[in-house]
Amino acid sequence: MKIELLGSLSVNFFKSSKLSKLSDIDELSKKLDLFMTKRSYDNLVEEISVEIICTEPEMDSFYPIFRPKYVSEKNKTIHSVLDVHLYKILMFNLRVDYESFYHSGKEEGLRIIAQAILKSLETLKYPVKLKKFDKPGFYNDMKTFFINEGLVDKNS
Repeated sequence: MKIELLGSLSVNFFKSSKLSKLSDIDELSKKLDLFMTKRSYDNLVEEISVEIICTEPEMDSFYPIFRPKYVSEKNKTIHSVLDVHLYKILMFNLRVDYESFYHSGKEEGLRIIAQAILKSLETLKYPVKLKKFDKPGFYNDMKTFFINEGLVDKNS
């Protein structure tokens, strides 16, 4: 299975020296994808995309948290230029606290992301079509990955 973490960060990250936060998320995403390569939780899902949103509280309305979405197959053209093919993908997003993430160093920022993902997975309402999705297995593998990376404690 393929998994991808995407960062949607406020403009302030780009105006400051905090732009490296995107590359930190990308680096974590690549490690996570490698860890998840041989795993499967449902034959209906080949990819999971997690959007991590971090904006000032007054900008939250521009970045709503949506219900998880599953797409079995869809072709989409963006701005008449980019053709995208979505196939067996589960997508969801979550929000991390702006102040703590913005002011964190690399390791602490990755811990914030790891904890937010695990917390989100605890209450995530999976699409009805994914009745057989192995939620506990997925959660446990994600937690194992974050423990191996030193981002969460075994007891948390």
